[in-house]
Amino acid sequence: MNERDTLSVLQSDIVIPEIVQEKANMAFQEIHEMNAIDRREQKNNQMQRRKPHMRKRGVILFVAAAVLALGSITVLAAYQNWSKSLSEELRITEKQKTELQEEGAVAFAMQSQTQNGVTVTAQQSITDNYFAHLSFRVEGYDLPKDAQGNYAEPCFENINIMVDKGTDYNMLGSFYDGLVTGPEGRAVYADGSPIDYDAPGSLARFVRDDGSMEYLITLYNGEKGYFLNKEVSVEFENLGTVSKAEYLKEHEVTGKWSFQWNLQGTDSRKEYTLNEPLGDTGATVIKAEVSPISLHVEYNFPYQTYMETGFDQDGNPIESEQVVEAPPLAGVKLKDGTLYQYLCGSGSEGYYPDDKNTYIATFANDRIIDTNEVAYLVFRKKTDGLYSESDFYFVPVN
Repeated sequence: MNERDTLSVLQSDIVIPEIVQEKANMAFQEIHEMNAIDRREQKNNQMQRRKPHMRKRGVILFVAAAVLALGSITVLAAYQNWSKSLSEELRITEKQKTELQEEGAVAFAMQSQTQNGVTVTAQQSITDNYFAHLSFRVEGYDLPKDAQGNYAEPCFENINIMVDKGTDYNMLGSFYDGLVTGPEGRAVYADGSPIDYDAPGSLARFVRDDGSMEYLITLYNGEKGYFLNKEVSVEFENLGTVSKAEYLKEHEVTGKWSFQWNLQGTDSRKEYTLNEPLGDTGATVIKAEVSPISLHVEYNFPYQTYMETGFDQDGNPIESEQVVEAPPLAGVKLKDGTLYQYLCGSGSEGYYPDDKNTYIATFANDRIIDTNEVAYLVFRKKTDGLYSESDFYFVPVN
């Protein structure tokens, strides 16, 4: 963090997370009560020496309070560094932020570099066994608009990422546009407001109120634990705009912004051994891993193919062999009845290379979830259209 960022943090209003405030209040109340006891004992036993064990207890409480206070300062400082866009996109509550930090899932990079007036700051990462989410803040770039007030889409020309000096991962990255998946599967703004397609100006909200933008990256690898405690190196090269998948240099700022930090991460998860058939599809769910960040499910579903008829560019019929897919993993249902049917974001599904009987589905959650509240895994009976609860298979896990 540079000097300006440090000053900004010190001058900003600090909002104490509820769980930290509760712990502090409890500690201060206990100290207050102990002080009251000590004062009464001093009054009643002014000529007596305080018993050693009472003095010891008082010192322990004081040290505990000091540790709590220092811990709170550390947590509060970290809270200042949380990516606003990542928090919005994953719908992370203040309680979940605390829990993720306590589990070691979060690493704060807080490294800044400036090239030709544009400052890029590596903010943080959130990592579990299969996925790592990375966030970066971009300041000083004047994103152009068209005559109707629509923002152009910002884009880095090149991005190079190394995890433990390797590139064995899948990557999805883009500037955060303020849009998330709503309860009906349609895009909505992160504050829950619907999109007004008739309103003037851009639907995408790339630029935040303070003029900054944030770039979010999701990394995926199907090997359990691949990202845990690994060094990640990220280099961005040249910043401009993109249209129809073509990078444009008209408003380009040249430069390279390079960062490196340890992802840390957590393997905290709920793991289930199951034997739940999905109707008459021939698929049986045999294993599941549920983490706040992702879902991993294994089915017993022997490999099958079918022939599909299509047409070539001249209109001639052609046949192609297709693989039969298992009922797709959709999300979870919580104990209170909340259904997250669009929970599964980026990820993959298919077979192990050497096992044509076990079908695998691994997806990043589109929001952080409380694994203790998950009651069912949810699978779709169909792959398109609108869904009601009768269109799902529910597999109990609690």
